[in-house]
Amino acid sequence: MMTLQKNRMLAMVGVVLLAAGGLLAEGTAKKTDVASEKARVERLRDQLATMSQNDQLSPLFNTVARAVKPSVVVIRVTKKIKVNGGTFMFPGFGELPPDVEEELRRRFGENHPFLRRRGGGGAQKERFFRQHGQGSGVIVDAENGYVLTNDHVVGEADDVKVILADEREFDAEWVRRDKRTDLAVVKIKADNLIASPLGDSDKAKVGHWVLAIGAPFGLAQTVTSGIVSAKGRTNFQERSAYQNFIQTDAAINRGNSGGPLVNMQGEVIGINTMIVSPSGAHDGVGFAIPSNMARDIMKQLIDNGTVRRGYLGVGIQDMSQDYAQSLGLSNPQGGLVTEVQPDSAAAKAGLELEDVITAVNGKKLKNVNELRNTIASFPPGETVTLTVIRDGKELSLPVTLGKNPGDDAEAAPPVKSKEEPQPQPIEALEKLGLSVQTLDAESAEQLGYAKDVKGVLITAVEDGSAAWDLQLRRGMVITNVGKQAVTNMDELAEALKNARGGYRLRITTPQGGAQFVFLKPEE
Repeated sequence: MMTLQKNRMLAMVGVVLLAAGGLLAEGTAKKTDVASEKARVERLRDQLATMSQNDQLSPLFNTVARAVKPSVVVIRVTKKIKVNGGTFMFPGFGELPPDVEEELRRRFGENHPFLRRRGGGGAQKERFFRQHGQGSGVIVDAENGYVLTNDHVVGEADDVKVILADEREFDAEWVRRDKRTDLAVVKIKADNLIASPLGDSDKAKVGHWVLAIGAPFGLAQTVTSGIVSAKGRTNFQERSAYQNFIQTDAAINRGNSGGPLVNMQGEVIGINTMIVSPSGAHDGVGFAIPSNMARDIMKQLIDNGTVRRGYLGVGIQDMSQDYAQSLGLSNPQGGLVTEVQPDSAAAKAGLELEDVITAVNGKKLKNVNELRNTIASFPPGETVTLTVIRDGKELSLPVTLGKNPGDDAEAAPPVKSKEEPQPQPIEALEKLGLSVQTLDAESAEQLGYAKDVKGVLITAVEDGSAAWDLQLRRGMVITNVGKQAVTNMDELAEALKNARGGYRLRITTPQGGAQFVFLKPEE
């Protein structure tokens, strides 16, 4: 009995000793882990010390920034806004609503400044307030004092002031603008200016390092870094007509507009112009106008005071893969001719509807934007050679370019609904979501069409249909099926019967714009 009890006591002591040993071992392990981590961190710091001696990127950024920053300027603008009839106008809202005016009188009496601005009876004196804005720019010609910036920075300002990196300030001698590319040139008269060279934006490649320099939120001489994210970006409807943007993830914010995007040689390869951001601040998607485009526009603004662009006189559009295949083409590259204006350069050269322009002077074109920019790069009166695909055959057509009228299209007038037109059925189109009727003189006048426009009026488009997805809308007019003109319902029905594989419809609007769409019949 004593022996058994003794053995049990010895076992319990062993357990305690084992537990104590485990705790000691755990403490030792923790001490060992901490020591190991400290040793690891020290090794990393030693590696960093060695690596920093070989750091080429930071000194490169610093050198580029120091070379370019003296040419980067802040541009401050002022515009006088007229207050109609002596009444204070809230910018973007109009004059004080009667209920707001009454509430102000109730709370503050006649002495409230908004009420005092209204003036008394009789003739009211014109009043103005000053609207202020700010952006960036870059000196590109020190001898003549030329500064490149954005058109939307200087806008229609009454006063433009340029603040240099050394804080000297100069009033603009003149400002010349090109709204269609969102570029402007400001001339100042100053000594000891430092300019930055314009580089070759075509040599910039996706992945190349770039710096953006400017005055975001008024913070002058701010430098941000990134890479060229993409090139040839287009289709920003709210921006310029001629687009070929460089995309970058270098931080661009409000106030950066007009400042330079520079490469690692310290050359300006772009003029920062816009961002895409739901928040209105930097989200990593910024855009710059390429320096090669800016160089040509700047020269014309300096030499001529305006930009002179070549003009074909055609309506053009990009094609879908389906539309290209319906024409027998393997890919949808180039520009599809949707309209040939009478007496235009295109008409004189013999261009026709559904011609596909694939090259200019041998330079192949990917899309309509490239075609538009290429034609605009030539002066009026110059002869170029177009490569055209017509009915499966390749043609070379010499064209002497006309002068671009530069007319901005007006907004489409609303369709008046005094009398709802009664649609006439064409089964093939009804299946695709379209109701149509012959365009009569009364409907044409009501919708704002020219008297010589003939065709079939779209009277309804089913929401979510194939026609709706192709942006067809009520009030548009079908003028052709392919090259075949249609002036009434019977002609349209007959032309649709002869179509093979789908319907190539030419659509026009009250403003005279035209486009082709390709509708596939339902299986």
